[in-house]
Amino acid sequence: MYVHTWLDVFRLQPDPTLSVALAVLAAFLMGFARSGIGAGGFVVSPLMVLALGPQSGIAVVAAIMLPAALTSYFQHKGDAKPELLRPLIPAAFLGTTVGGMILWLLVSDGEMALIERRLEILVAALSLVYVALVSLREQIARIFSYLVSPTPKSLFLMGTGLGISQTVANSGSPLMTIFFLCYRIGKDQFVGAQSTFLLIQNALKIIPLIALGMLHLGSLAAAVLLVPLTFLGGWLGQRFFKVASEKQFFGLYIVLLVLGFVASVLLLIGRAKVFGIA
Repeated sequence: MYVHTWLDVFRLQPDPTLSVALAVLAAFLMGFARSGIGAGGFVVSPLMVLALGPQSGIAVVAAIMLPAALTSYFQHKGDAKPELLRPLIPAAFLGTTVGGMILWLLVSDGEMALIERRLEILVAALSLVYVALVSLREQIARIFSYLVSPTPKSLFLMGTGLGISQTVANSGSPLMTIFFLCYRIGKDQFVGAQSTFLLIQNALKIIPLIALGMLHLGSLAAAVLLVPLTFLGGWLGQRFFKVASEKQFFGLYIVLLVLGFVASVLLLIGRAKVFGIA
């Protein structure tokens, strides 16, 4: 989709009303989930791609992730332990670099319909992987219950994988969530570590998205319109985080899992088929 004016990201969709509704929901969930549970890309990314198309959807999510990450960082920065962050920060740089190269390979060759289909499948497939990981989090944690504390090498490898996934599909935080659960690290510490890592990584991934032409004035304008909803979601998410029990905390994950699963399955079917244009 070629964007001529700042509203074309919404106006040129097959069903503009439905697209706006899905984009509004995704933007709100971005703030709420990021501040409330330190995650959410595995549901927000497929929802926004479903709403706006792969290239615009990925770019808009990346843009609204940055203020959401900044808000979450200021809310949770006191909880982040330096020993967790030291390996994660260089991992954010490496993961984003590798992810940017993968994204370039996906969008630099082929007809537009083929490029968009590749991105749809990638976003949907990764989101379904993370839905499965979170669904099986307790079983995975039991299997790795012998682990004592994460090593710098394991943190670096996990962070690199997360950086790659965040760059190509704006999702992947369940990797860190499951990783910390295996080491029995509480929600305060892992949300604090996620918030700092994601702030750095979200800022870095803007560079390849601009270079590839995915983040432009049209998608940036759409993101600006949606950011207030992200801030509202962030405020409500922080209130939830302060009062939620561990059961409620992971209960919210279940709700997001269902949304992420449905959106991802629809993307696998094909956005064109879902909107009746193919």
